Amino acid sequence: MNAPGQLLQFLSELQDAKIQFDLKCVRDAIMVTVVSPSTYYEIEFFADGHIAVETFGSPSTVMTTALKEITDRVVLSVNG
Repeated sequence: MNAPGQLLQFLSELQDAKIQFDLKCVRDAIMVTVVSPSTYYEIEFFADGHIAVETFGSPSTVMTTALKEITDRVVLSVNG
C-alpha cells in the first residue's frame, strides 16, 4: 500500500474506534497525534512509505513499525 493509503487507512481505523486525533505537517511527513490516558503518540507517515512512532508517558521510544501494529496499540491504549 502507498503512503497516502496507509495514512488514510490508519485515520479510518481511528475514526471507527471513535479515537480523536490531530494532524500536523512536520519535516517531510504527516504527523498524527493521539492521546490516551497514559501515553501521547506521535505517528509520522513519510512519503517513502515508512512510519515512525514516538511515544511519551510510557517508556519513551522512537521506532519504525508496521501500520497494523501501531493501530492495534493505539486503539487498545485509548479504548482499553
